[in-house]
Amino acid sequence: MPLEPSQLKVDIEQQRLFLSWEDGTEKDFSHAHLRASCPCGFCRTKRLQQREIEYPDRVAISAIFSQGYGIQICFDDGHDKGIFPWAFLKELSS
Repeated sequence: MPLEPSQLKVDIEQQRLFLSWEDGTEKDFSHAHLRASCPCGFCRTKRLQQREIEYPDRVAISAIFSQGYGIQICFDDGHDKGIFPWAFLKELSS
C-alpha cells in the first residue's frame, strides 16, 4: 500500500494542511501544530530535553518540497529543516 497521500492541499488563509489517502484516512493539521511537531534533529533534541520550541503564534507554511518518502515543510519563521515522512504524517495526531 502506498504511503503517499492521494491528495494534499494547503489552505493558506485558514492555515491548514489537508491530506487524504486512498484507504480513507484523512488528516487536517494546523500549520502551528506541524511546526510544533517538526521531526528534524534540532526540534527532536529540544523535545527530548523538554525544552520549548519557540516559534511565532501565527506561523504559516511558506513552501513544500517533495522528498519522495515525504515532504519538506518550510515555515515563514525561517525553519526549513523538517522532512515529514508520509508514515509520520499519517500517524500524527491532528
